[in-house]
Amino acid sequence: MSLAAAAVHLAPDAAVLALTFGLLLVCVELNRPGWVLPGALGLLMVLFAVGSLLRQNLSLAAIALLATAVALLLLDLLRRTPLLVGLAATLALVLGFDRLVAGPAPGRVHAATAIACGLLLGGGTSALTRIARRARANKALD
Repeated sequence: MSLAAAAVHLAPDAAVLALTFGLLLVCVELNRPGWVLPGALGLLMVLFAVGSLLRQNLSLAAIALLATAVALLLLDLLRRTPLLVGLAATLALVLGFDRLVAGPAPGRVHAATAIACGLLLGGGTSALTRIARRARANKALD
């Protein structure tokens, strides 16, 4: 049996959820290094989700929206930006997840899944970035 034949095939909703929770587990590992298990499980979930999504008919426009969201979140991480940048990144994530799989409705990502995953990743990342930036600024004052 080849590795490609043994690959797990997830429905688009399950793949987006696995991607989201895998990324959250990787973030837990980055915040608490040395735990190993969350990072390993998160990486495994992300790899399975990406592998499953690559077997779908993906929309290039949705991939561009997701790349834009990642770029905006990185910009928000590296520079002090207005709140609108975080909101735009979250909106791009929601729209990107919603339109990720092209084709008929039964094989697409449901709107509720796209909204939940986009808000969790985009809003959570933006909020945590702002909290960390404020904590770093308060630490410099001490």
